[in-house]
Amino acid sequence: MKIVFIGEAISGFGGMETVIRNVIKKLNSPPYNAHCKIFFTCRHNKMDTSWLNGFDTHFSLSNICFSPLRRAKHIHTIARWIAQEQPDIVIAIDPLSCFLARKARDKTRAPFTIFSWPHFSLDHKKHAQHILCADYHLAISTGIRQQLIKRGVQEKYIHVIYNPVEKTSIVTPAPTQGEIATFIYVGRLKFEGQKRIKDLLDGLSRVPGRWKLHIIGDGSDRERCKSYAQELCLDNRICWHGWHSDPWRVVQEEIGKVTALLLTSSFEGFPMTLLEAMARGIPCISADCISGPADIIKPGVNGYLYPAGEVAELSATVSAMINGEKTLDHGSIASSIEPFYADNYYRRLSDILYPAPVITPECPSAPGQSR
Repeated sequence: MKIVFIGEAISGFGGMETVIRNVIKKLNSPPYNAHCKIFFTCRHNKMDTSWLNGFDTHFSLSNICFSPLRRAKHIHTIARWIAQEQPDIVIAIDPLSCFLARKARDKTRAPFTIFSWPHFSLDHKKHAQHILCADYHLAISTGIRQQLIKRGVQEKYIHVIYNPVEKTSIVTPAPTQGEIATFIYVGRLKFEGQKRIKDLLDGLSRVPGRWKLHIIGDGSDRERCKSYAQELCLDNRICWHGWHSDPWRVVQEEIGKVTALLLTSSFEGFPMTLLEAMARGIPCISADCISGPADIIKPGVNGYLYPAGEVAELSATVSAMINGEKTLDHGSIASSIEPFYADNYYRRLSDILYPAPVITPECPSAPGQSR
């Protein structure tokens, strides 16, 4: 089985890249023994490719400013490359790449199947309409499944397959009574926009008692976030760790005990940081945003949800955990996410991809296009 993953250039530092890397490694190994390759389209050659070490990766570079001409150049390059590679499956990791793959298939008339595999909310993604160029869809959350249906995709062409997390024997304990409550945030630092660090800081500014926040991550808004924390007189309660390739090692070796992980996003695709925390016994308090958190969090079992943007609700939930009104058993949290562990994921992915549905280029429209 020859599988090509195609996408626009990405940073290499997020949960999406971790999932893609792990999936390709697994598919290239027994018992699957696929031949996976990666193809990225880029406007420049500044993409950090260190995370792609060991993978068969190809690129189409174009700095043409006029987007239709730039896309035409990418389509020509992809089509020529695909004619040589003859893949069985193309998995497009963003909507625009679905369009490019479909146009390349039209040019080559090669009989490969196109799966979309979007990692972000379609309602917050440019060129979302191009998702319809795929034949089948791998939806990483029920929220994205609903967004696909809303755009006219028939349910029979959608497979809900949540991103996988690896099991670990580590159980991160909670602070004991009398110790300072400790919260963590792991992710990009965006003051507003998607990640809403402003909400995180506003919410905690209303929380009385003894608590500390550890922020592991970086981003273009780092200084703005730090300045706002100072305005709220929170700078002595927050430890800024910066970006780390293994944030959970920082949690284990430097932080030690954790009350909960906090996530205040206005939208997500499928926030892996929640699963990674829960796999280590850490409960999560998350905005009930589109999409993903509601698929993961079982309120009162492994965490709590609050309405996105409702900072007062966030403050109340955090306060309840500090004063003991809300308590969760760290020892049982890892078992609450059993369906998301990697072994279950790869069995399901194998059932979807092997054998791949056959798409014949003679058909005037593939299944995902007849709307």
